[in-house]
Amino acid sequence: MPETTPRRLPRPLSARGWSVRTRVLSTVVLFMAMGLAVTGVLTYAAQFRVLEERLQSELEQELSELELIAKDTDEDGEYEHESVDEVLRAATTSAVPSDNETVLALIDGVPAYKPFQQDFELVGEGVPGSAEMLAEIERLHVPGRTVTTTVQHEGRDLRMLIASVRVAGDDAEGIFVVAADVGPPQAELWRSVATFTVMSLLALLVAAVLAYLVTGRMLRPLESLREATEQITVDDLERRVPVPEGRDDIAALARNFNRMLARIQAGFVEQRRFMSDVGHELRTPLTIVRGTLETTDPGDPADVREAHEIAIDELDRMGRVVGDLSELAASSRPDFVRPRRTDLGDAVRSAFSRLPHIGEREWVLERTPEGTVLLDQQRLTQALVQLAANAVRYSEPGTRIAVIADRVAGPAGPELHVAVRDQGIGIAAADQERIFERFTRVEGAPGSGSGLGLPIVRAIAEGHDGEVRVESTLGEGSTFTLVLPWRTPADGDTGDESAVSEGPTERPGGSSR
Repeated sequence: MPETTPRRLPRPLSARGWSVRTRVLSTVVLFMAMGLAVTGVLTYAAQFRVLEERLQSELEQELSELELIAKDTDEDGEYEHESVDEVLRAATTSAVPSDNETVLALIDGVPAYKPFQQDFELVGEGVPGSAEMLAEIERLHVPGRTVTTTVQHEGRDLRMLIASVRVAGDDAEGIFVVAADVGPPQAELWRSVATFTVMSLLALLVAAVLAYLVTGRMLRPLESLREATEQITVDDLERRVPVPEGRDDIAALARNFNRMLARIQAGFVEQRRFMSDVGHELRTPLTIVRGTLETTDPGDPADVREAHEIAIDELDRMGRVVGDLSELAASSRPDFVRPRRTDLGDAVRSAFSRLPHIGEREWVLERTPEGTVLLDQQRLTQALVQLAANAVRYSEPGTRIAVIADRVAGPAGPELHVAVRDQGIGIAAADQERIFERFTRVEGAPGSGSGLGLPIVRAIAEGHDGEVRVESTLGEGSTFTLVLPWRTPADGDTGDESAVSEGPTERPGGSSR
């Protein structure tokens, strides 16, 4: 026995890659993280800048106070402080350093004065690194100028202002130093950054959990849709997707999918019924032909001629059925109807000229409008021939059959009404809609047709975006009316101005109700 390779089933969508839920969740979390990161970076960059500006402003404020003290005058306009020593002593004793700030005054390189109270000292007895700090101040000092710089000393990041102080008439050189330890405020900012980071991560986590739950609920119809598409087969089209409440896109998708399934199911039911009807319609003439041939006496010429006539008639009927089926199959194509610029009066009169050949009746063309319209003249002629053939089949010889064409005001604009009115046996009210179904025939006809004529007429009308209407009374006759939109080239439709064929090639009496 040959080995068979087991068929590999397609993997579920969730196994082929990230699910929609995962992608949506990842996108939401990613954009939230990016937003928080950009917000944090910009916010704290601005705060660090503000800190630098604040420290610089506090240093310059101490220098401004020194300058004001140096310019103090008495009532006589004389300077109150006439030496470098007096200026620096007054400036340092009145200074109130801010938090993490220190002030120091040097005269000729020797520490002289400092405020009574401040957070830390730069130099002094027991202060680590005093000698190094004095040497650094001397190195950074520029006579006659004020220097602002950053210095690292004994584990501190110091923002320092070193100002040269000279007083006229005094040879001493003073140095006024203001230093701010930037470490504590920066550390506080970094703690705020860490807090913001932790809170952002917690917010992302909470948002991710909530988004996971919410997206799961929102996308549940998509999961149902996926499961339904995996389980739906040709033999089981009854399954429908649950439609969530609301009017969002997912609910619309579920509704559209259910409608699509309903259309597919209806199409399969119609296809099965159609194939069953076709099989029945073709099986009957084949059975008749076979039975006739089996019972024919080859030695009896009359019996052979009769069998020949019966076989030819049944084959002709099969040919009509096949031809009508081909027409109905073609009606589903977009090019089944090809509207062109058509002279309506000529088209109706041309179609009417063919009708008297169908049967001996009193044929009357009561009226027809004039004008140029967009329609398929060949299909219009075909529909009129089909309706006329039905009228002949269901009426007596010598009775009146009228063709009336009118332009009528419709609810959506002008309409073209082309009617065929007979004085035949009529149609019962219960059958007036059923006769447009395939292979449906009305009882009482003197002959038999394929039952596809009126479905073809309906397909022609619908191909023009129109319809077929019927009015009938038993024993009095019937009126079939083609209702088509009145379209002219000026309406914006385009039509081929080339001539159209003068009529259908089908046999006039090929179909019936």
